[in-house]
Amino acid sequence: MLKTFLPWFLIFLAALFDSYASYVVKYKFNEMGDIKLNSLHSIISYLRPLLLSPFFLSGVLLFMLAPVLWFFALNKIDLSIGYPVLLSFHLIFVFLISFVLLNENINLYKISGVILLLFSIFLFYRGS
Repeated sequence: MLKTFLPWFLIFLAALFDSYASYVVKYKFNEMGDIKLNSLHSIISYLRPLLLSPFFLSGVLLFMLAPVLWFFALNKIDLSIGYPVLLSFHLIFVFLISFVLLNENINLYKISGVILLLFSIFLFYRGS
């Protein structure tokens, strides 16, 4: 049981970590405002606080760890199953994070999409 569950758990974590990293970047960009791309100095001035932020660095760390987990999962699961599941989990996590933590809008179409994604993950799991 653990042998078949482990790649699914690794895919789940890889998607969660990558989604968290996306959230951190979006949150920090929202906090800092628009970047001015008119000079190298303005770009560096904008990026400096990011690189000194522990919150941002936690996102970078998990962003780098996500593919490692994904590669380990790929060792135990078919690509034709793992990749669609990874993307589905990622879309679900981004949807939830966007709604709960970034106060983005939710509607019936988005909820329906999440339900279909969950059903597709179930079908991929049953078919593996």
